[in-house]
Amino acid sequence: MSDAQKTALLNFVRSGLGFLGVHSATDTFYTWPDYLDLIGGYFNGHPWHQAVTIEVVDPSDPLVAFLGNSLQVEDEIYQISDFDHRGSRVLLRLDPGSVDLGKTGVNRRFYGWPLAWTRRHGEGRVFYTALGHEPSVWQDARYQRILTNAILWSIRRSP
Repeated sequence: MSDAQKTALLNFVRSGLGFLGVHSATDTFYTWPDYLDLIGGYFNGHPWHQAVTIEVVDPSDPLVAFLGNSLQVEDEIYQISDFDHRGSRVLLRLDPGSVDLGKTGVNRRFYGWPLAWTRRHGEGRVFYTALGHEPSVWQDARYQRILTNAILWSIRRSP
């Protein structure tokens, strides 16, 4: 992206509009600090590509309330570095009991393994999910509903 395009994107979101990032949206723009501020973290490896249990952090949140307390998904599971845990509201996170934490490449961090979150950027709303590598995830009605709810939330409509 050109500098003008980067500025336009940030101004778009800051002005009160929305941004949705999916899967590899954290695996880009590593040298653009303002993008890290927008998205909230960076991709830092994917040691697991398997069926996992995902915890619903706040089952009362309207974006994910329909999921109950947890769900099982088979996907490529990202780790996140530089995560802004203070400025992000985590919706979904990996249940560490469902994976091998001794596997090569696993990075333990105090905030665990967030897999979906929301955050503010200026007046705008940002949603990100690390899920979405496998075509089967995109075909999953639960994933489709999460994305639909995130779109509605980002434009200030009720999910």
